[in-house]
Amino acid sequence: MNLDEISKEIEKLKYHIKILGESIDYHNHPVESLILSMDWDEKDINRAHDIFEKYDNKLEKKDKIEWSDFENELKDEFGIGYQTVKQITLAFYNNHQWTDVCYGYAMSFEPYTPIEFHQITRKNK
Repeated sequence: MNLDEISKEIEKLKYHIKILGESIDYHNHPVESLILSMDWDEKDINRAHDIFEKYDNKLEKKDKIEWSDFENELKDEFGIGYQTVKQITLAFYNNHQWTDVCYGYAMSFEPYTPIEFHQITRKNK
């Protein structure tokens, strides 16, 4: 196989993976869907978990949390915007991971909670 053929095969595989990623049921596999949509590897998802764990530990210690720090940490770590922070938060929440952190972040917007977070804020009232 020459370089051109290898390149074509890689492009085909990337396309297949994209199609597989789009066919994953987000409701049953939210984090897996997130990983594929963000084009993350294992290190990336671990970095996201580390940030959520940091804030989970703060909640356990009853430390005062500035939720803008949480948001900015995710933005800075991944070079993303606010909408993607919401996407990550919802994926973890829907996967029953870091739910206290997700709830705290969602509640930080009260009384103007984004509609996407109503599934978090209204479920936990």
